[in-house]
Order: sequence, then structure tokens, then C-alpha cells
Amino acid sequence: MNLTSQYIANPKSRVAYIESLATYKSIRTTSTRLRLSDDRCILKPNRSIYFKIDNTYFKMIRCPRGRFMMGSDYKSEANPKRPMVIERPFLLGETEVTQELFEKIMGYNPSKFQGGNYPNSKQRPVEYVTWYDAVMFCNKLSLKLGKKPYYNISNEQHIKENDKTVPNIKSANVTTNPQANGFRLPYEKEWEYAAKAGTDNKYAGANDDIQLREVAWFNEDFRDGSTHLVAKKKPNEWGFYDMSGNVDEWCYDLYKATLDDRVVRGGGWSRISEYSRSANRNDTSPGDRCLVVGFRVSASLVN
Repeated sequence: MNLTSQYIANPKSRVAYIESLATYKSIRTTSTRLRLSDDRCILKPNRSIYFKIDNTYFKMIRCPRGRFMMGSDYKSEANPKRPMVIERPFLLGETEVTQELFEKIMGYNPSKFQGGNYPNSKQRPVEYVTWYDAVMFCNKLSLKLGKKPYYNISNEQHIKENDKTVPNIKSANVTTNPQANGFRLPYEKEWEYAAKAGTDNKYAGANDDIQLREVAWFNEDFRDGSTHLVAKKKPNEWGFYDMSGNVDEWCYDLYKATLDDRVVRGGGWSRISEYSRSANRNDTSPGDRCLVVGFRVSASLVN
């Protein structure tokens, strides 16, 4: 199925803050970067696209190009408030990548929260993944669906681990091929744009700590000591689940130009509510594994 001949509905929220913009409506896409065969891509009328890999499905939501106010005035925010433009529409995963999908693509599951002590663990977000794991997943997912990988990965350096089933790249050269039609990690501004979803809410889908309990798994649930099944809390205004809480999410961007650390966003199950703010940004070394870090996938669209 060629998506150039299909309709995709944009999120219904109004993008504001900088200047008044018209509400986005369903538009006809032209020359999108995602073209898949009928048996692997199913267009739904609710602005979402389902992708199928064997008997596993995952859903992505279309985010329109637009403008928003990135950052906040929160305390000594490392992400000050400023206008930002999203030049191109993009797709973003409705949920964080699950253990099921990660294992289907990569052939192994590094997650610590799996097995008999964690019911339905395949539907929990994958965690204990490095940034390198995430970009390699994106490339392998692209190849699985017949697309050109977005990342060029070379000079991989591995470290030995006791668990030989979990590859661990301690360093690699990673560059992008913006003309490729494959899957990728979201850029930081895309992530925050989707989390805010046309609002100025403090959290993704909530504006105070009481409302946050309805949309996020965070520190008050620490007694559970683990991640949770995806999509079990309320979504934000554009339909994204767990953008606040559950696990932090890798973005492509460097945290600082002078560091190798990459940005993580969204907070997680073991973190206090402050980390779940849509504007909050943190950093982690790209080769580190953490029980509270996972990711979701994105993909570029032309129009």
C-alpha cells in the first residue's frame, strides 16, 4: 500500500503560543517517506498507522508540522522557554517499544523486568537498553520492513559481559542519513512537541501531580519496584501513552555539544514526579544500561 494515496488525520489539538495557527484537520499526504506493502501497514481513520511484523503489531501516530513553546521556567531549568518550529511532520510510537517488539527484531531481550515475577512482561517497555541498542533496533526494524536504515553505524567496539546473549557496544560512530526512509529515534524537540500535544501542560496529559497519577507511573508507585504494562494509564491529548513516567526514553540528541551523553526524556517508574515533566531533560552515557531507560521510535514524513 502506498501511503501517498491515503488519508492520515493530524492530531486535533490547536498549536498555539507563538501565533495563532489554524487547527489541523485531516489532510491528504503527498510523497511521504513511509511506503509499505498492504500486509505490513494498515491505515486507520484515527490518524494512526499500525505496522505488522509476523503476529506482532505496533502503532504510530502522525504529528503535524507546527510551532510550540519548548522548555519551561521551572527553577534552574536546563531547557529554558523558547519558541520552536517543527518543520516536518513525523510519526511517533503510540507507546514505548515493548519487550515483545524488541525481542522480535533483535533476537534477545535485555530487560530485567521479565519472567514469572512480572506478569505479561512482553507488554512492558523494554529497558536496560543502551542508546546504541536503540539505534541498532531502528535500523533492523527498517530492514525488516523493507526500508533504508536511517543510521550509519561503524567502528563498533564491544565490551565483554557475563551474559553473552546481550550485545554491548561501548562505542561506535553513528551518523544519520536524512534522506533514508527508515525508522529512528525522535529528536528532542519532536519528543517534547508530542508530549505537550498542543498544550502548555506540565506533564504529558496532566498539569499537576494529582492529574499525573492518571497518566504516569512514577515514584509513588516505587513500592511495585518495576516497570508497568504500556498503555494502562490515560494517554495525552494526541493519544500517546506513558510519555510521562514508566521509563525514560532515549532521544537522538547530544545533551551538550561537549559531551558524548545523549538526552533521555520523560521520567520513569522509580523517579519523582519532577522527572516526568514534559520539559525536563536528563542525560545518560550512550553505552550505559539502566533499569529505568527505554525508548520509542519515530519516522520522518515529507508533508
